[in-house]
Amino acid sequence: MADATPQDLPAHETVGYALPVWETSVDQTRQATYHKFAGIDGTMFGDMLDASVLSNDCLHGARPREALGAKRLHVGVRVRQSEPVPLGEALMVHATVEALRPAKRGRYINIDFAFTRADGSVPIRIDHQSLILDPVPLPANPAARPPEPDSTAFRTLRTLQLTPEMVSGYSFEFPHLEGHHDPVAAAEIGMRAPIAQGLLGFTLLFAERVKMGAARQFDVEAAFTRPIFWDDALTLQAAGDTDFRALTPAGKDCSKLKIHEWTT
Repeated sequence: MADATPQDLPAHETVGYALPVWETSVDQTRQATYHKFAGIDGTMFGDMLDASVLSNDCLHGARPREALGAKRLHVGVRVRQSEPVPLGEALMVHATVEALRPAKRGRYINIDFAFTRADGSVPIRIDHQSLILDPVPLPANPAARPPEPDSTAFRTLRTLQLTPEMVSGYSFEFPHLEGHHDPVAAAEIGMRAPIAQGLLGFTLLFAERVKMGAARQFDVEAAFTRPIFWDDALTLQAAGDTDFRALTPAGKDCSKLKIHEWTT
């Protein structure tokens, strides 16, 4: 891709491209299924939508199913909620490619997803970030990273033993992404076992924050830093009520959650 021009790229990998609009909703059954396979008690959300579940719609819409093209790794989301959304409410999804920037292994792509009510208001907006793996990556300048909290500030909340049933089950809407389901497919992409969707880590950490008190408005940012394998035992930790992380059995972070705003 070193010599690629905008004309050479698929339309859905160009800044300003608007994906086809579609309708979605998260009903009780859909949300309960995600919570079941994440091993969390979804009753803490009551009759309101869990935005980490809605984030799966971004995977559905990030690019046309018939034109998957280069491999992508989902590396993070930033979710802003201005108003709670009841379970079952229909939302129209408007998605636009907002930014592309070079990375060591290819290109980062940011897609803005606006989940819109019938009255035109946008209660939830999600910035979906993936790494497009290019055969010949472009030169990249490393982006400045915000300072990390002191590691000693983290306390352990709980541990969670994942199982193949949990990891594959969480990806029930994505049977075509075989790296989450099939050991052979996982080995073909260099993984020792099938890996969890990054959003599983987001769901787990977001639930830990909700346990401390739900919010009507929030701005949260999740990063998926290492693979989570389907037989990993995760340690979930928090530093205060703004920084959360999941650690692998080796003690390395694999998912992180930063709370930028949390208004009850």
